[in-house]
Amino acid sequence: MSVVHWLKGVFDNKKHHVATPAKELREINEQLSFMKSEPLTLGVEFELALIDKTTLKPANVGEEIIAEAKDPNFHKELLKHMVELTTGVCRNVQDVEEQMGRNIRILLELADKRGLLVTGTGRPPTIKLNDTQRNDDPRYAYLQEGRKILNHRFAALGTHVHIGMESPEKCIRYHNFYMHFLPHFIALAAGSPFEDGIETGLASVRPTIAESLPIAGMPYNFRTWQEYVNMCQTMYRAGSIRNLKDLWWDLRPSPKYGTLEIRIFDQLSNLAEATAIVAFVHALGFWFEHNQSWLDEMPRPSTWRLRENKWRAMRYGLDAKLVTNNAGDTTPVVEDVKKWLERIQPQYTQLGYQAYQDTLLGMLANGNSAKRQQMVWSTTGSLEDVARFNCRELQNGKPLWQFLDKVEVEAPQKVSSEVAA
Repeated sequence: MSVVHWLKGVFDNKKHHVATPAKELREINEQLSFMKSEPLTLGVEFELALIDKTTLKPANVGEEIIAEAKDPNFHKELLKHMVELTTGVCRNVQDVEEQMGRNIRILLELADKRGLLVTGTGRPPTIKLNDTQRNDDPRYAYLQEGRKILNHRFAALGTHVHIGMESPEKCIRYHNFYMHFLPHFIALAAGSPFEDGIETGLASVRPTIAESLPIAGMPYNFRTWQEYVNMCQTMYRAGSIRNLKDLWWDLRPSPKYGTLEIRIFDQLSNLAEATAIVAFVHALGFWFEHNQSWLDEMPRPSTWRLRENKWRAMRYGLDAKLVTNNAGDTTPVVEDVKKWLERIQPQYTQLGYQAYQDTLLGMLANGNSAKRQQMVWSTTGSLEDVARFNCRELQNGKPLWQFLDKVEVEAPQKVSSEVAA
């Protein structure tokens, strides 16, 4: 069946849905069936990009790499130069580090055989969307038809964190809890200061992409699981979504896996900072498990404040000042993260996450990937240097601050040779 005929069937079905609500809701209700999982287990997804070692343009061979890997943790993505890496169910961040570290090593080896580099970051600086190719897939064709020109921008790379939930009701409470931390997560993970080869002035341009659609971006605060179900059913009947995967919210329940999925993070440039952020998310979750009343005592942020803080984190990253109450008081996001780190110290100790906390404190003191990329850019004026620097961070598995200290006193032409992978 051709894509044209497939799409025609999709839109015919939308019309049919309105006429027969009982029948049409069967599919979405099946998707909303919550598969309970072990509480506070973890699953992590990395979206990485393949680029040519010489030209630094996208290498559209993701499916070939995946086929060669023969690994169930390697998956295709929207574009042919992308590869998604996933972990299995993990009990702690140490498990995440071990599994994802292995995945990255395999991908780097396979890419190197083909003369390719691998990079993270929310939008690799040398990748222009006109140079990319989309995978043939009915779902991707459907998204293209619905989004039109906006779909062109949905090529950013992200890190997704799944957290195991024992019940749908618990999932909604955690959903509402983590909504308070979305700007903190954006600021920590910010690593997309470029888009289509242009320096944007933002620490993280990636979230602006999802904000362009009504079924994406900033999520809603739900009082109950049924309230969430009702909204999904309404959107399905209206033809706004045909699958829960169409909800590109910053975080969302994932009933199929029995998890809450936090999707707001730019893809991290290196494993050390990624696991530091996952550890922060996980420790917060363990703290909330024993402090459920905090959510009921904490005033619900106004919609304006939620959106304002999200924008500030996108624009300024870890230099952002967040609006802390509906009266308009502000505090630096770095100070708020430190306050929470003090509060959740028992959880860090319980989980053995001190090393991850050290990395996080280093990020708060020195900055995130966006800052490092901007420093290379301001020193050399070369997107190629920024791209190679990002590739080297992924390969080394940690932020290369010591290299940047040297960049500041050396001639710009030295950078290209020293960061070349």
